[in-house]
Amino acid sequence: MIDVMIITFNEATNLPRCLDALAGWTNRVFVIDSGSTDGTCDLARAKGATVVSHAWEGYARQKNWGLNNLPWQAPWVLIVDADEVVTSELRHRLCDIAAKPPESVPENGFFINRLPYFLGHPIRHCGYFPSWNMRFFKRGQGLYEDRAVHEHIIIADPVGYISELILHHDQRGLEHYMAKHNRYSTLEAQVLFQERQQGNHLAPAANLAAGTRLRRWLKRRVMPHLPLPGATRFFYMYLLKAGLLDGRAGLEFCRFISMYDSLVVLKLRELNRLAAQGHTEDLATAAGLVVPEGQMSGAAPGPRKQAQPVEKQVAPSALTAPAPVSSGRSVEAEPRHPDADGWAARLEPGRLPPGNWPAAGSVPVSVLIPVKNEQAILQDCIRHVLWANEIVVVDSQSSDATVAIAQAMGASVYQFRLSAEGWPKKKNWALQNVPWKNPWVLIMDADEHMTPELTAEVASVVRGQHRPTNPRSAGCGDGYWLNRRFMFMGRWIKGCGYYPSYNVRLFKHTVGRYERIGALGDTRSGDNEVHEHVVLATGPAGYLKNDFLHFAYPDLHTWIEKHNRYSNWEAHAMAAENKGLLPASPFGGPIGRRRWLKQTAHRLPFRPTLRFIYGYFLKHGFRDGYPGYVLSRLMGWYEFISIAKHQEMRRQGRNRHSRRST
Repeated sequence: MIDVMIITFNEATNLPRCLDALAGWTNRVFVIDSGSTDGTCDLARAKGATVVSHAWEGYARQKNWGLNNLPWQAPWVLIVDADEVVTSELRHRLCDIAAKPPESVPENGFFINRLPYFLGHPIRHCGYFPSWNMRFFKRGQGLYEDRAVHEHIIIADPVGYISELILHHDQRGLEHYMAKHNRYSTLEAQVLFQERQQGNHLAPAANLAAGTRLRRWLKRRVMPHLPLPGATRFFYMYLLKAGLLDGRAGLEFCRFISMYDSLVVLKLRELNRLAAQGHTEDLATAAGLVVPEGQMSGAAPGPRKQAQPVEKQVAPSALTAPAPVSSGRSVEAEPRHPDADGWAARLEPGRLPPGNWPAAGSVPVSVLIPVKNEQAILQDCIRHVLWANEIVVVDSQSSDATVAIAQAMGASVYQFRLSAEGWPKKKNWALQNVPWKNPWVLIMDADEHMTPELTAEVASVVRGQHRPTNPRSAGCGDGYWLNRRFMFMGRWIKGCGYYPSYNVRLFKHTVGRYERIGALGDTRSGDNEVHEHVVLATGPAGYLKNDFLHFAYPDLHTWIEKHNRYSNWEAHAMAAENKGLLPASPFGGPIGRRRWLKQTAHRLPFRPTLRFIYGYFLKHGFRDGYPGYVLSRLMGWYEFISIAKHQEMRRQGRNRHSRRST
């Protein structure tokens, strides 16, 4: 007899295949769920599993809780992940062992060989196969070591090995794969940091397999000191471990895992830097950043929508102004949150930042701030625009104190829900529906701060006092490009192609809308405009002279999380050929030139490497020191994941076409 344990969180995509392979020959299947919202629990019950809810404690502790508390009956325990499938050969072998009296089997547990799949293809090389995992053992004989990531079961000798396979094939695609490995690399960097600080290995080395001990020694003692850990890992996997024999999937797999090693080292160095600066509170990021398996992008995974055909684009001059607010399409602001007054007592909502600012509420401009779960940074953003006489926060059902803080700081809050079609997105919806107090709107993100110098320019524009010094930068007078300084790893990035960075952020809300690339709907990049740009119906925008500040990414984990979502948009935009209202042209404005460069680059080989060369050398990222190097590396990765997701979309499209044809 065999009992099975599976831990889950939003595994509706994978779980049916896993449970189907366990049906008919196991005693009980326990599914330990940590709050799934995608129907995982109902699906598990429908297939005969026993569902137990338990709040997430971490990979090892979640499994140990199950091993210690579930009502086990069978003498043998099998642990399976929701994205794994037991083959028929393995099933027969396990049943043969379990059919014997437990005392007649000398082994306390068995390592099972696991075959990983990537991009739909088996990976039989790359150093990832054979892959032995302790998964089958006598009840009461095993517990997981107390380790945050890549945990192993500790089993007393003797142990055996089963060559029949379990298949590891996650069906959720590259977005989930990247979200998972971003989480793993954060945890692994924390574990390595703690081991180096405390000098312990979190588990007696003698209780682990020799291969596991060697890998941990290399990661702890060797990998952090390599100048190019990712390149070293790629060389090892692709050449020394014959990953090239796995074809295109092997190449892409080696590139993903080499990037994972790079992330671990970069995050470890980030932790070392923070510790050297005395920011010990920043080291305990697990509670905020590391979430249960399956969580990504703030929403339960669901079926991807197919890319829509590119629709005919409208010329900028044909963009019509929206109907006036009196059309009845305006929306109601959120009622005051019960906690808003308490936050107001603590936040000093009328206090402006240090500097030469206009008086609070004195400038006739409306500020739009789109948010979701931004309680940590929203008050600083609002404090830097308190001089505006209207501040509007458009929220997407935040689960933290965002709404209360926004209202405490004097902002009006409106709720936005993205439609099933994925359009319009948040900013366009707000421009169309909010009953604006002023004709001029200034758009800021929660991680951006206005400066006194730019504020003075904005005030002169909305009061009709602005006189451009250069007629070529005057524009039509209904909107303006604003430049921003990108702050990364504690410094202003002046190279890497990140400065200057112009965006149309100040314009009259009756004549400006964010363009739509092709007919893109739900790209799973979030409900906000990612790389769409504002187009004015009345002509080109002008330019203001001063900058605002963009504090986009407090840590590398956040950078990866956001760009994992942004790369979804990039992949869909590639499918739509990046055709928007702003045409690609080497002689156009900043957006037109950028799009022309992207379209040209799409036809080039080795694009991720070229993206690094472009940012680090051609755009002088080397002048920004180590942060410039890291950012250039990350942008090369971003190019790679965008291409990979575009190829994944094309492959899924071909598969759908093939199924329809048959």
